Amino acid sequence: MAVLAETIFYPAGGGQPCDTGFINGQPVLDVFEEEGVIYHRLAKKPQGEEALCILDWERRFDHMQQHSGQHLLSAICQDGYGYSTESFHLGAEYCSIDLNTPALKQEELLEIEEKVNDLILENIPLRTYFVTGEELKNMPVRKIPDLEEQQIRIVEIEGLDYSLCSGTHAEATGQIALFKIIKAEKYKGMSRLYFLCGRRALQDYRRKQELSAGLVALLSLPENELLARISEELEQKRDLEKTVFNLQKELLAYQAQTLAAGDSKSPLMIKFSEDSIELARQLAAEILRLGTFSIVITCGQRLVLAHNIPNFVHCGDLVKKEALPLGGRGGGSSTSAQVYFPEQEQLAQFRSYLKKALAPPGPEG
Repeated sequence: MAVLAETIFYPAGGGQPCDTGFINGQPVLDVFEEEGVIYHRLAKKPQGEEALCILDWERRFDHMQQHSGQHLLSAICQDGYGYSTESFHLGAEYCSIDLNTPALKQEELLEIEEKVNDLILENIPLRTYFVTGEELKNMPVRKIPDLEEQQIRIVEIEGLDYSLCSGTHAEATGQIALFKIIKAEKYKGMSRLYFLCGRRALQDYRRKQELSAGLVALLSLPENELLARISEELEQKRDLEKTVFNLQKELLAYQAQTLAAGDSKSPLMIKFSEDSIELARQLAAEILRLGTFSIVITCGQRLVLAHNIPNFVHCGDLVKKEALPLGGRGGGSSTSAQVYFPEQEQLAQFRSYLKKALAPPGPEG
């Protein structure tokens, strides 16, 4: 941990992460403020009385773009639509604000995005300065908190917005470069708006352009026909899945009839060809509808146990007492259970045990 007489590193706060970089060659892992003191967390404490500080400028400038874009966005939402910003998050992947409106219309989102980008093109200066509490009362800030500080930092988008903020910002809106809304969703009675600025927005556009180009090549279609074709393909996929599901039900019913009508005695020891635990459970249910049985179905590295014999063994307890000590994982109810074994040897051992454990009682009980 290091404390400097002066620092170029921004400590985390106000929704903005800290700066990083190096102090005397040591990576700066974290910067935070406690009781007016800024602490720099390093892997090792630097030596000497002087500190050579090197800022990760790319990270700093990214934060400047995102935070300044947020001020611009909040101003547009407040002045144009009456939606105040209740919170702000600047993350490594995206930024978001929470607006005091339960929903945002698509046309509003498009208008907001357009207005923010128009103001970016105007290259409006951003100024930061300090005012007193008395001076603050006469300023058109979005929120006037109850503060006791004698000097309060203002970030002004010239003639457009005045905000109390200690974060790092661009010198003019032109440095934000680009603004893009990527998603809006409902959140605790408000609307959460996700957005990207500057290089983040450009990188996002590149990723989506590569994805679009890949789909164009894959489907041999013009870009403007992609949505219709993909929607059509998904509809066909749903129809096929429904057909497969119905055929699987018919096949399971046929398999159940064959197994129930055979000469095999309980427990029915079945090796299931499908690698689907859900289908294995459905097969067990189909068999039990046709008579009174105990069943063990092997499905890959899983076993399904089931029975409908009155006053018989408790499947869940059986798994707990006998399978878990062998390394199995699972559980169940009195009449059905399932268990997974990471090793085939333990599965085979438990399966062998079940041949006796699930054998129904003889005529004498």
